[in-house]
Amino acid sequence: MKIIIATAAIFVALLMSCSTTEKLENRAIGLINNVSYTNTKFSNPNAGNGFLVRYKNKDYAITAKHVLMIAKTDQMKFVDFEGELKQWKLHPKNDSTSYVVLDKLLNTNKKDSLTWSYMDTHWNTYNDWLVFSVKENNSKNIPLKFRKKPLIKDEILYAVGWTYKDTLEKQRFYKYKFDKAEGNYYNLIQINGPKGLGGLSGAPVVDKTGKVVGLVSSGGENEQTKEIVLQATSIKNAMDFIIELD
Repeated sequence: MKIIIATAAIFVALLMSCSTTEKLENRAIGLINNVSYTNTKFSNPNAGNGFLVRYKNKDYAITAKHVLMIAKTDQMKFVDFEGELKQWKLHPKNDSTSYVVLDKLLNTNKKDSLTWSYMDTHWNTYNDWLVFSVKENNSKNIPLKFRKKPLIKDEILYAVGWTYKDTLEKQRFYKYKFDKAEGNYYNLIQINGPKGLGGLSGAPVVDKTGKVVGLVSSGGENEQTKEIVLQATSIKNAMDFIIELD
């Protein structure tokens, strides 16, 4: 009898887990960056991923800071648009009619050089995130909530969005497990995902309940284990920045 009861309990737990995952995967989370400049030759309609968050009933948009290195003008040397941005929109890769118009970049600075060499040499302390205020939300995306609890070893997480190679279909849920934290970053081991991570930068990393824990910054193959490892910037510093704005 005890074995039957235990087996039933496991079966119910599995059903609940599948239901939770299915519900999460049907939620509109993923968005890509569509960046327009006054000089259209610098515009980029697919500059990585972004997402919405909500704090105290106010919405913000977040993406990776290094996205600016692939979507900038010649005049932009630091994290500042220098008055050249025409419009920054977010929308699902497969539906540009469902969009979010961003307002102001809230963490501009004249210190972080928009070069790969600067990012590489400051990697341990690099805060790879941008925070925007939101002008209008004409999308189906409901802003994410921050997770404050620490991650647990081998906890299942999901990177939500699109790589450059992903076709114009619904958002991808790439599955990872948490390995360890290193400075501002989480190392995540890929369970189910693409070999090439290009274009996934800025995508939110969420837990099984849909709370955001970080955003995609980098990744690649571990030469020793041959595993694909994703480096995600912890959401903590961006969250603290938004809290201080309040």
